[in-house]
Amino acid sequence: MKLKDVKDVLTFAAFRPEPDDSSAPWSKRFPRQRSLLINLNRDGVSWVGVEKGGAIGESGNLAGDLKELVTDMAEEWRGMTDDGWCAISVNHRFVISLESNLTRKKGAEELIRTNPKAALGSKAERGKRYAVKHNPESNTSVLLAVDEEYVKQVEQIFDGAGLKVGRVCCGVFAMFSDAVDQMAEAREQYLKANPEEPLGKIVIVACCEGSVCVMTTDEERWVELRSRSGLYTQEDLEPVLKIIMPLVENAGGAQLVFTSDYGGVAVKEMLTSALPNTKVSDISQADGLWGMLKEK
Repeated sequence: MKLKDVKDVLTFAAFRPEPDDSSAPWSKRFPRQRSLLINLNRDGVSWVGVEKGGAIGESGNLAGDLKELVTDMAEEWRGMTDDGWCAISVNHRFVISLESNLTRKKGAEELIRTNPKAALGSKAERGKRYAVKHNPESNTSVLLAVDEEYVKQVEQIFDGAGLKVGRVCCGVFAMFSDAVDQMAEAREQYLKANPEEPLGKIVIVACCEGSVCVMTTDEERWVELRSRSGLYTQEDLEPVLKIIMPLVENAGGAQLVFTSDYGGVAVKEMLTSALPNTKVSDISQADGLWGMLKEK
């Protein structure tokens, strides 16, 4: 046994997941290393550094072509990490849909990532990477499809710049999934305290760096979903209302559960102004997308 191996056992390092183990939370993969979190939009990038103790550090954003931006920023970004590791959120070239009767056999979620055709059958499209969020109480699921060519391009660009991609995810899908989990837990607690009073319809809204995912729930059922990437900017929020309002109207007085990145305050203010008689519960994290990427 090498001296390093002995030290790793004594410091518990041998029991930590490897940096490239995407199944482990980011914070556990890099507990004492600086790393980088990056979000990619249609027209630019935003980023934050994660310090050794896990705190959010230096941040920034730039507009422009992805390849040119990565080339220009590579040295600075590498300097914000200890070993070049970064997690990447894509908010571009994806589709989120509401599906029914997707397979739930053992290992199906992993199979969707590695062999989509075997897991999705006729619903699978060539050239797509998938992730899924199942409704545990009904036969519906939320399915994420991202262009595989785009993901490979992103990985190649960052690899060519000397940066190690430890995870690729879809930011708005991650925030939406977390909101669904929180809502399910809150519903369970509510029903324990109010077994004779149904919670009714709820519209879940997730906004992330210009992308939106909205879903209506009716008790245990997921009934309607809409999603768009690159939908809005801080200067033009009106498209958000156009995608949300039809679901709110169809739900007939449902309350809203809202989650967003750090730039979503204006979206929430617009919603509360447009829907003065609707309860809006904001469950956004303080660090928004960055907190999600860092902890998941």
